[in-house]
Amino acid sequence: MKLKKPVKITLIVLGSLVVLYFAALLIGPKIARSYIEEHSKEMIGRSITIKDISLNPFTYVLDVDTLAVMEADDKTKFVAFDKFSININPLKLITGTLDISDIYMKALYVRTTQHGARFNFSDILDFLAQKDSIYYAEHPEEKKVQDSEGKSAAEIAAGLPVKLSLRNIIFEKGNIIYQDTKIGSKFHLKDFSINIPAVYLEDNATGVDVSLKFADGGDLSVKVDANMATYNFDIYLNLHRFALACIKPYLNDFITYKDFSGYLSANITITGNINSILSSNVKGKVTLDKIDLTEKSGSKLGAENVIVGINKANLTENAYLIDSVIVDGAFAHIDLYKDSKTNFDILLTPMSKSKTSADSAASDSTITQDETPADKTANLAATPKAEPKAEPSAEPPAEAANEAASDTTKVAKAANEKPAKAKKLKAKINKLLVKNTYITATDHTIIRPFNYKVSAITVTGQNINYDTPCNVNVAASFPEGGSLALKYHGALSNLNTMDIYISVKNLALKHFSNYSLHYTAYPIKAGTLAFASDNKIVERNLNSKNTIDIYNITVGNKVDDIDPEYTVPMKIGLYILKDKDDKIQFDVPVKGNLDDPEFSYGKIIWKTVVNLLVKVAVSPFRLVGNLAMAGASALGFDLGKNDEVLIDANTESFTSEQYAKAIKMTEMIQKDQNLMLIFTQYYNPRKTAKEYKVKQLKIDFYKQKNNKTELNELDYRAIEEIKDKDSEFKAYVKEHSAEIDKNYMMKVLPQMAAKRNADLLKVLRAQPGITKKNLKVITAPRDALRNFKDKSMYKVTVDVQ
Repeated sequence: MKLKKPVKITLIVLGSLVVLYFAALLIGPKIARSYIEEHSKEMIGRSITIKDISLNPFTYVLDVDTLAVMEADDKTKFVAFDKFSININPLKLITGTLDISDIYMKALYVRTTQHGARFNFSDILDFLAQKDSIYYAEHPEEKKVQDSEGKSAAEIAAGLPVKLSLRNIIFEKGNIIYQDTKIGSKFHLKDFSINIPAVYLEDNATGVDVSLKFADGGDLSVKVDANMATYNFDIYLNLHRFALACIKPYLNDFITYKDFSGYLSANITITGNINSILSSNVKGKVTLDKIDLTEKSGSKLGAENVIVGINKANLTENAYLIDSVIVDGAFAHIDLYKDSKTNFDILLTPMSKSKTSADSAASDSTITQDETPADKTANLAATPKAEPKAEPSAEPPAEAANEAASDTTKVAKAANEKPAKAKKLKAKINKLLVKNTYITATDHTIIRPFNYKVSAITVTGQNINYDTPCNVNVAASFPEGGSLALKYHGALSNLNTMDIYISVKNLALKHFSNYSLHYTAYPIKAGTLAFASDNKIVERNLNSKNTIDIYNITVGNKVDDIDPEYTVPMKIGLYILKDKDDKIQFDVPVKGNLDDPEFSYGKIIWKTVVNLLVKVAVSPFRLVGNLAMAGASALGFDLGKNDEVLIDANTESFTSEQYAKAIKMTEMIQKDQNLMLIFTQYYNPRKTAKEYKVKQLKIDFYKQKNNKTELNELDYRAIEEIKDKDSEFKAYVKEHSAEIDKNYMMKVLPQMAAKRNADLLKVLRAQPGITKKNLKVITAPRDALRNFKDKSMYKVTVDVQ
């Protein structure tokens, strides 16, 4: 059957169109590849290489295989990828929709280097800007396209001639490298991936998932939900064990150090609006692990673990509400030097400060040896060239004048506007806990350096507000069973006014022998100290009450080759000051302004002690009186029976004397590890209950009379001085005696005994050679307590393991 001529012509035309269609789709991409490679320097000033470009005529999928934008040296890759594909369905244009889907990129590679204010892509920006400037200078009738400032994505989409549809965007296995050649830093992001199921320009949330790994350690995943119509966004960030060592080059501008390491983790939610980024709300948890900062001296600062729980952080509202701050295993040291500086003065000196200004200027204005060839070429390409005088201006003079006038009006208007008043700081920490922390100290300012370690430091606080008074408690342990308790009360917003109470117990004085040598030339051989200090500071004016208790202090012979700061007859002075029980007790009131350069808290106390020693040493009548009053016991230092330590069963704590006697008894264990010491506590419950009732009535009476709710050591000393026959106290007892329940007292006494046992056990176990096996601290059986008629005490027995 023969086709008619018109039909033949139609088929030939259609066939030719189909052939041309397929030829264009198959050959066109090849032509585009060749054109881009040949004219890339004309377009962006850089070479571009492409292995292949193809377009599937059936699926309309455009594939680009192995593209690379080179550095200015034409050797190093700047941006590259192994594969890129995109599906654009032209048939959807019939329905008024530009449908773009399956945007896929594999192995994206980006290498960014910076030196000062210049980047390895600065020459590209300069090249494009110069082309743009020349074009508009040659075509003054054309105006630059203004951006769509102030319009939302939904408004921009509504202005397009077609509806835009973007779906299924995936980037995977990317590598991004950022390097600052001036600072010496480098960040390498591996396995960089992006997944966007769909992009919504209307009032719907667009979800973006980003994940990557850091070459130096750690990984990051970010999920973003953003509404392009309202600009609202939610960001969910999960950072796991980011290696902080990579920020070391940036620390040079702030500190001088030898090494730094640690890990940062974070689980953060950020909610806000793109138009007001600073008003975003931040919530979540931040964790620091294995923080280790090594100073130039080799000493270290750091922490095993730091966890910060953030309830809300908002910069605009100036609000920072912290759920908890928990620091575990922190460690630090303090070095004092003769030039009045500390190791922190050295640490906080920027390492970069050592560079001369000339070197800095040369570094900024010239190409350094550390620059790559690409950096050098980029800097040379960025060097401004003198333009011909006949070159037309980039914009018409009239437009330039109008824009200048508009800018001047804006500046004048901004100058007249008053800056918004900063909002009052809202800061609160619901829970503060520092535990398992220690600090070592070395004082190089004295003749022989002093070394000391404070361990088991614990800091606790609840509901710590910035602008309202709060309480913070500190506890710590000293070598050989000593302890520290500190209570702070005040508002962080006003550090000029606060109350601080300090209590030191069972402090072994021999560790401070080097201070005694420096100031008096006498070494301390033995002795313990208890110190209580009640400090009230009002607008930097200090009123401090201090009491010092020293037991069994012993000093050695004076060292002749030391020239001390004070000439003090230590031995005779201490001998006269001691009572018959080998104790020294005195009070030291301290007053002054903390801003006064002549004021020194420590020097006032030490000077008081020295003056006291000198005063008693040069008074022979005092010496005679002391001997006459104390009798033979003053010479024999009668410490009681060798097998007992007398105690006060109405208190949970021990005196320095009691601690010292018990510690002295442990010395036999050091000589023979086969021995075992047993401290058995005895007291008469009925007798002690009566004494406890009187003591409790005195405490309640003192609180009521002085309007106090909490008491310290100084208050208890004042309570002990209340006489039973005091008229006011007798009247109080008559009215309130029945309020103290006898059964309650009988329950409290065993609890107090148990606390005494625990306290004594802790102190004694800190002594050399003491273990769980060779020491017991117990309370006598109930029947033995009922029949006990003597003074309350610990009876000490020796056994063989």
